[in-house]
Amino acid sequence: MSMDIAIWVTCIATLPGDLPKSNEWNVETWEDSTSYVYPSPNMDWQLIVEKLNALEKPTSKALKLNSDVKYGYVFSLEPIGADDTGYKMLEESIQSIANKCGGAVIEAPTGISKIDVQGS
Repeated sequence: MSMDIAIWVTCIATLPGDLPKSNEWNVETWEDSTSYVYPSPNMDWQLIVEKLNALEKPTSKALKLNSDVKYGYVFSLEPIGADDTGYKMLEESIQSIANKCGGAVIEAPTGISKIDVQGS
């Protein structure tokens, strides 16, 4: 089981270049999709990032928080019981894309929220 979070932003991120530790991500390509995988140092968890297909549009709830969002990404941390380091990498990766795009709308199992740019 994994912790899956969708984010909606106003720009297209360069993956894995806009992610933390960008040179440590693996690129996995299938027929029509590409995933970016960050393996934990101890190989006990992994973080996967995928850009959503252009046909997938932001939800109405996301648009209520920011009507300008257009592009979606899904972050999956496996397993859901990953340690604090895994969750920190998940948070830093989401924040990195939000920083690039001027903020983001987050859809997580706990609900929907908006995050702002940090560190600028």
